[in-house]
Amino acid sequence: MYDYQSGTDAGPGILPILALLAIYAYVAFTQYKIAQKCGCHDSAWWAWIPIMNTFLLFRMAGKPAWWFVLCLIPLVNLYVFAVLWMETAKTVGQSALMGFLVLIPILNFIALGVLAFSGGTYQVPPPSQTERPRQPESVA
Repeated sequence: MYDYQSGTDAGPGILPILALLAIYAYVAFTQYKIAQKCGCHDSAWWAWIPIMNTFLLFRMAGKPAWWFVLCLIPLVNLYVFAVLWMETAKTVGQSALMGFLVLIPILNFIALGVLAFSGGTYQVPPPSQTERPRQPESVA
C-alpha cells in the first residue's frame, strides 16, 4: 500500500525549517541594522530575541513601553505596529510609507532592506520626545 523506504528521506522535512530560519535571520539582522541607525547601539542585539525585538521597536520609534499592552488587543495592534514602523522609518530618514510597507507580506522584505541598508541617517526626535534642556542658573 505505502512504498516507504527507510533511511535518508528526512530531507524534505528540513527544508521548510531552514527557510524559516533564514527568514528569521534576515528580519532580525535588518532590525538590528535599523536599530543601530536609530541610535539604539546599546540595545540593538534585542532584535534577535523574540519578545525583546518588540520593545526595541518601541525604542526606535520613540514610544513608551506600555504600548506593549496595546499590542495585545486584536485589531488595535495593527494600528500600533503601523504607527511604530512609520515612526521608525521617519527616524532613519525614510518616508512613512516605507514603514507602512513593512506590514505588507512579501513587500516587507524589500521595505526592511531599504530601511536597514539605505543611506538614510538618524533623525533627532522632536523636542517633545526628548529630555527637556536644562535652564541656565541665574546668578544672583
